[in-house]
This record gives sequence, structure tokens and C-alpha cells, in this order.
Amino acid sequence: MTMTGWDAWAVLLLSAALVYGIRFFGLTFGNRLPRTGPVKRAMDALPGAIFAALVFPALAGAGAPGLAAAAVIFVAVRKTGSVCLAMLMGMAAISLFRLVIPG
Repeated sequence: MTMTGWDAWAVLLLSAALVYGIRFFGLTFGNRLPRTGPVKRAMDALPGAIFAALVFPALAGAGAPGLAAAAVIFVAVRKTGSVCLAMLMGMAAISLFRLVIPG
């Protein structure tokens, strides 16, 4: 499938409209959400749910070395409190685990 110049512009403009529409509606209607009750609890749970939806499929696809490296990262963040150090330890761990653990 070949995209013409007009198709590319249409995709670009529609993408921009969608992104700014999401931002606009979030800013416009965000203040109208309830401050208590089930809607507040659902909104508070969203960041964790989105993170889990993005991370867990990648971990499942990484196999045993990926799961072992994720455990190293989890422990490193809890012990040191440094996300940067935990990322470096995770990269070293995944490299080492890929050499040692088949999978």
C-alpha cells in the first residue's frame, strides 16, 4: 500500500486532532469528576493498571531471564530507592541471565 502526500497529511492532522482532543477534554472535564466514591477510586487505580498492562506482557514474552531481571530491579528499587541504579542493575542482570538461563 502506497501513501500519497495527501494521505500522509490527513494522518498527521487527524493524529494531532486526536491528541489535542484528549488533552482538551481531560482538562475541561477533569475538574468535574467526583472527589470521593467509586469514580475517585477507579481514577486513582488507573496509573497502576496502565503500568501493569504495558509491563506484564513484555515480561511474559521475555521468558525466565526477563522475569529474573525484573525481580532484580524490584529488589534494587526497594533497597536503594534509586530508579537509575535499578535500571543499570536490571540491564546487567538481563545480560547475565540471558547467558546463563536458556529461554
